[in-house]
Amino acid sequence: MRDFMPEEMSFRRRVIEVVRGVFELFGFGEVDTPALELWEVLSAKCGDEVKEQIYCFQDKAGRWLGLRFDLTVPLARVVASSPTLVLPFKRYCIGKVWRYEEPQSGRFREFVQADADIVGSDKPDADAEVLAVASTCLERLGLNDFVIELSNRKVLEGIMAEAGVSNDRFFEACRILDKLDKVGREGVVREFYSRGFPNGVAERVLELTSVSLDEAEEVLRRHQRALEGVKEVEEIIKLGEWYGFADKVKVDFSLARGLDYYTGPVFEFKVRTYGAGSVAGGGRYDDLIERIGGRALPATGVSLGIERIIEVLSSREGKGSYRYADVFIAAVDESVKGEAVKLASLFRSRDVRVEVDLMGRRLSRQLEYADSKNIPFVVIVGKREVEEGKVRLRDMVKREEVLLSADEALQAILSKLS
Repeated sequence: MRDFMPEEMSFRRRVIEVVRGVFELFGFGEVDTPALELWEVLSAKCGDEVKEQIYCFQDKAGRWLGLRFDLTVPLARVVASSPTLVLPFKRYCIGKVWRYEEPQSGRFREFVQADADIVGSDKPDADAEVLAVASTCLERLGLNDFVIELSNRKVLEGIMAEAGVSNDRFFEACRILDKLDKVGREGVVREFYSRGFPNGVAERVLELTSVSLDEAEEVLRRHQRALEGVKEVEEIIKLGEWYGFADKVKVDFSLARGLDYYTGPVFEFKVRTYGAGSVAGGGRYDDLIERIGGRALPATGVSLGIERIIEVLSSREGKGSYRYADVFIAAVDESVKGEAVKLASLFRSRDVRVEVDLMGRRLSRQLEYADSKNIPFVVIVGKREVEEGKVRLRDMVKREEVLLSADEALQAILSKLS
């Protein structure tokens, strides 16, 4: 869990505002939910591994609560308790979530996610739209070298059955397979054996998950749900041609995603030059809302990992310099301090960010301070200037000064800032 200073927060806010703007371009409305949820809500179909990562505790009334570990389960609770929602319900949420896991590159115990979800549509059109939303976000952030890894839990059901995994161990097998990027093929095989799966199951799972989309229909012809999943993947790719992301899609049936609530298409976005995992991911979860107590409603969504996106952007272009204010208004002495404060109020009324001296410093120190804060303009207020109805406008980059009226100085600053 980290603290962020103004320089870092400025960069984070710029990234988040790009994402927010894209969400709203696609017609998603913002929703916010509490950081705390009831334990029985949070633990609904998240999987044993994630349960171990949830910060949980009892409150003073003895209720078991937890910090939200993602933004999807709270959304399902909101929808479950709102039977009159107009469908499809398109919501986005940008907020902090918490998981107690080992911190590493791009992974923290407190982090920000940005989610866009569509509730009420069981068609691949909804899956394609959330993929288009995430693609547009990454493109507008300048991360054009991404690939979309696309799979389907229905296909995985067929693969696991064909490999000899019993139905009651499907989710366990998916969680092991989901570690493929982290531990490699040998690590996955070892874990299958260590958990008591029959001989040959791990190798067969890895063999079947490596088949192409064209081969999958033949290999899984005995499994009707798996064939449905293959068709869904094909339809999403077709829709992706219209949206413009089809050339980014890589079908990979080894992609499982670790959460148990996924029921259909699942996907991850990976930046080719970033080796620390996905920068976004998601999938379809058609029975989560009903499981939490609502009516049966299909849903799909994508989550962008803001921390990982920021890590990629920072490694490529740096965070840039932060500017606390656009103008510093310097009073030559105490006798004109009131004029400086009133001038600051005038400038702020025009949405110019302004600082004034709060330390009683002499003019040279005020100029040094403005320079150290990367403030591009200083307006100097002195006795003579006040008597003449003027101010001195100093360009801190060019080191040039001009004598102007307050209105002229304001207009000159607005012109240069624009």
